Amino acid sequence: MEIKLSSQALINQAMEKTGLADFGGQTFTEGLNVLIDSLKNDIDLPEGTADFFYNQILQILINRLDVTQYIKDHPEVLEEKIEKPIFIVGLPRSGTTILHTLMALDPTSRFLRNYESAGSICPPSEIIPDSVDPRITTYHESMEGIFTLAPVLRGINGINFMAHGSAECQNLMAHEFVHLGWSCGSSLFTHGSWVSECNMNKAYQWHRLLIQLLQWKLPNERLVLKAPMHLFGLDHLLETYPDAKIVFTHRNPLEAMVSGVSMVYHWTEFTAGKADIQAIANWYPDLWAKGLKRALKVLETVNPAQLVHILHRDITESPVETVEKIYGKFELRFSKAFKKRMITWLNDNPRSKFGRHENLQFVKNHLDAAKEQERFQFYQDRFEMW
Repeated sequence: MEIKLSSQALINQAMEKTGLADFGGQTFTEGLNVLIDSLKNDIDLPEGTADFFYNQILQILINRLDVTQYIKDHPEVLEEKIEKPIFIVGLPRSGTTILHTLMALDPTSRFLRNYESAGSICPPSEIIPDSVDPRITTYHESMEGIFTLAPVLRGINGINFMAHGSAECQNLMAHEFVHLGWSCGSSLFTHGSWVSECNMNKAYQWHRLLIQLLQWKLPNERLVLKAPMHLFGLDHLLETYPDAKIVFTHRNPLEAMVSGVSMVYHWTEFTAGKADIQAIANWYPDLWAKGLKRALKVLETVNPAQLVHILHRDITESPVETVEKIYGKFELRFSKAFKKRMITWLNDNPRSKFGRHENLQFVKNHLDAAKEQERFQFYQDRFEMW
């Protein structure tokens, strides 16, 4: 179907709904326009998915208006200090999610929750709210609806989308329309390629502002955050958070690409009703090879004390010990309570609980192993891990 979206019409509707006019700047318009063009030209989206993007874009614009006004009313939010945040980065499907989930179990950590970052952000949650946050139920029911309709997606991403689970930073950077989940969820290649090349400085400024807002009412000792997308903006991340600690996860790139292409294929098939596996297999590895090259160049300038490298197989085979290694590297207290929480969570949430990511041979048939070996040779030469 033709996607009848207009940047200005959405901007006007957001202002009408809120009665506000200050978006905190107009730098978001470039990304918004690219996203709308991508929706119109890259794939034939069904009505339901088109409605999802319409509502998603509108919510982001409303958030910008609300947050800008909220900061005017509560300028003390800008006094929130963000010290030595931990960022988990690495290829998609390299263990970033399970590692983030486990590190978020530390009672002294503050992490970004799915329900608080996927929709309305303002006002922030309080330490002891008067009632259950309605966003929790809304988010849970939405994801359960998706997984009921497409059980294969639970096996691929079930752990990612628990309402109280840890969210990716791109949910915040989306307020500059910098978000790779849209392209990887619906084969919006034009927008995804734009994200991989754009200047992310403003996206990280909004990231910091929204973290300050969220932390203001729910503070803790340290922030633990994650997103594979940081590979494309690690320089801007470190400009925004110069004392950040970086946990870099690594996996055999061919394995990561097979799993990632499968993820994009199945999500696109769900959101669009059909998916071009060969087009995805051509686009996806090139995208992430570009991200790795950019990130590895930035790492050359990073203080070694701020960086730890973690292998996917270690996360899989000895997750608790791997987290303890990270804490040792960064000289953080690894408490008995934290260790017990991780062990309990792992016992209660075996991988089988979310299903299995299966039928990968179909994807392998569309990837040239020799070509991918050559594409990622620079990475394998740098990290001799397989």
